[in-house]
Amino acid sequence: MQTFFADDKHVRTIGRSIFRNNIRYLSWSCSAVEFVFTGTEITAEIWTDWVNDEPWKEIFQPYLAVFINDEAVPRKRFAVNEGTDTYTIYKSDTAETVKIRIMKLSEAAFSKIGIISISADGETVPTSPLSRRMEFIGDSITCGFGIEGKCAEEGFRTSTENPYINYASKAARSFCAECNLISWSSIGVYSSDTKTDEINDSWLMPMLYGYTDIGIENSLGIDEHAEWDFSSFPPDVIVVNLGTNDNFYTKGIPERVDGFKAAYEKFVRKIRALNPHSHIICTLGMMGAELYPAIEETVQKLDDDKVYALGFDVQRDEDGIGCENHPNSVTHNKAAIKLAEKISKITGWECDNSVFD
Repeated sequence: MQTFFADDKHVRTIGRSIFRNNIRYLSWSCSAVEFVFTGTEITAEIWTDWVNDEPWKEIFQPYLAVFINDEAVPRKRFAVNEGTDTYTIYKSDTAETVKIRIMKLSEAAFSKIGIISISADGETVPTSPLSRRMEFIGDSITCGFGIEGKCAEEGFRTSTENPYINYASKAARSFCAECNLISWSSIGVYSSDTKTDEINDSWLMPMLYGYTDIGIENSLGIDEHAEWDFSSFPPDVIVVNLGTNDNFYTKGIPERVDGFKAAYEKFVRKIRALNPHSHIICTLGMMGAELYPAIEETVQKLDDDKVYALGFDVQRDEDGIGCENHPNSVTHNKAAIKLAEKISKITGWECDNSVFD
């Protein structure tokens, strides 16, 4: 067995990730490392900041998935233990050449992982990136929060969270596109989720977007945050799905809605400045469309022929509801189909509809 780091020489990274002190930190939903391997066995030494104690035991535990050769369903899906441990990623009786992707399913807000090293009994080389690129900026919906839950009353836990089957990942796969998710539960543009009548503006998506991963750096005690290199991943399409949490504060109050519109416009202009050639689709609606008219108005005001508004249908009881009133896989699939139709129209890309079956 030879042991190596998850660096650019040995793996390709998918999504934004931090590589520090020879450790590859994965925080964002669907962030991953991928490589082609020839041999019989791969193991990985992995660390997490999750602590197995009450009252959060098992609720926020990180989960990883292992995909082999672009399979639609992961070959393995497992919880990461507290601290540092070694996990078997792949094992075969005979030497084969396979593509391996190690992907983080649990979201950035609750747990981080670090790949300390990978050990293999054969050679590994990074895979090549796909030619199409998509970026999704969102909240818990984009994290796949509660997507595999049985009902609205079921409490959240990371074991029912699966961003790989959410609207974003499915839409991207239907076009064979790379997919970066920048998503954080309860986050907003103007006000994040608030249980009071006061604005909650201490942690907003515009504060995070320009950096690689402030969340993991805060967990590691790093004060100087690494700026994201936007030239490293110029998206063809960017989808913004924010406003659900802002509505907990705006509540239809005109001056608050005006505040949301101003913040939303400023953020979309920032996205445009950092991604001058991208199509930008501004969406909302799966958990409520109260602020969608404000988004439509803002898009019109921007007067940018590559910025669009797209309203998702509100989830329906007859389709089932996921944990804590979040969309389940049925609702996500419907949104993915609607989004893919929009993307196909504006880009001319041909969609593989079998992804939605």
